[in-house]
Amino acid sequence: MLVVIGVIATIIGAVAAGKDLFSSQDPPPGASAPAVPGPASTPGGTGGTGGTGGTGGTPTPSTARTRTAEPEQDPETTEPGPGFPRPETRTPTPPAADVPSAKAQPPAHTGPLLVRVDMGTNGKVGPHTYRARSTPGADTYVQDAGGRLDRGCYVQWTLKRGGEVVQLARSERCRPPSITLFNFDSGSLGEVGSYTLTADVTTDWNQTASGTATFEVVPR
Repeated sequence: MLVVIGVIATIIGAVAAGKDLFSSQDPPPGASAPAVPGPASTPGGTGGTGGTGGTGGTPTPSTARTRTAEPEQDPETTEPGPGFPRPETRTPTPPAADVPSAKAQPPAHTGPLLVRVDMGTNGKVGPHTYRARSTPGADTYVQDAGGRLDRGCYVQWTLKRGGEVVQLARSERCRPPSITLFNFDSGSLGEVGSYTLTADVTTDWNQTASGTATFEVVPR
């Protein structure tokens, strides 16, 4: 009987000791649970003190910072920073005006005239010698500083035997086309003797010059 009572007392003591151990780990009756962090409030709000046990008042909303969008800058008009050279401004070059080609412009008539009488070869029997009654024909070669002349110059032909005028003729140009400028008449060289053929040239720009060919006519 005593043994049973002792066992019961031992069990009761063990139970009481375990209860005390668990009670020491629990929070005291007046302790409150740790506060859960809530939404942040702005310091400085109006709140009361005392039995409420917390920071009272209405939280002040934070002021939103408004950022003004900066206008985009044109890369071509952006001003360079200090110490950097200003970019060079290129001005468009206007198209060049059409200038007439030098080939299309007539050469300027300058300088003295050079006139030469060129005799043909028909009836020629030697240097500066022709057979009587031949018709060799003749042309002119006229030039100035701009080159050989064709139009705008005129020729007055005079054929003489000794001091006697044998034939006169005119040409409306200085450069022969496909025909001979001066043609001898059939009887102009009919007589033997010394002859001169003179070409007096005048131009539209009031220049004058002369050329002469001297030759002999021998019997046939």
